[in-house]
Amino acid sequence: MKLDAAQAKLLRTAFKGRSRAELKKLFALVRLHDDRALLAAALPKKRAAPKRKGDPLVRELEQTLKPIMGPSIEKADMLIEHIAKKHRRKLGIEPKGLADATKRLRASKFSDEQIRAGAQSLMTHLAKLYGERETVV
Repeated sequence: MKLDAAQAKLLRTAFKGRSRAELKKLFALVRLHDDRALLAAALPKKRAAPKRKGDPLVRELEQTLKPIMGPSIEKADMLIEHIAKKHRRKLGIEPKGLADATKRLRASKFSDEQIRAGAQSLMTHLAKLYGERETVV
């Protein structure tokens, strides 16, 4: 197989300044390994994008509601129901999780302090209902 002029020019520019021994080693490497391994070694590794720090209120709510055993969606539903009942408002919010609930509560003109207080009062309400008491059946 013969190289055309464009391919020969490309090789000359790519390997410009290399000695014959270096080129022989390079061609031997190319013959031994597949394209995937050669590209992985030659190209720089992709850097992962730095993780965004979450909303501090969401992290605080997660810690506050941690004793509730259940998925985040249920915790968010309970929080919204409790805040709606506490503030005597109808909230037609169906959140997908705590972050979504926080975002939608903020959009409903609730402050961070009100949301935080709602989570605390939800936990005290649940503690009163299902606290450490013995029941006789």
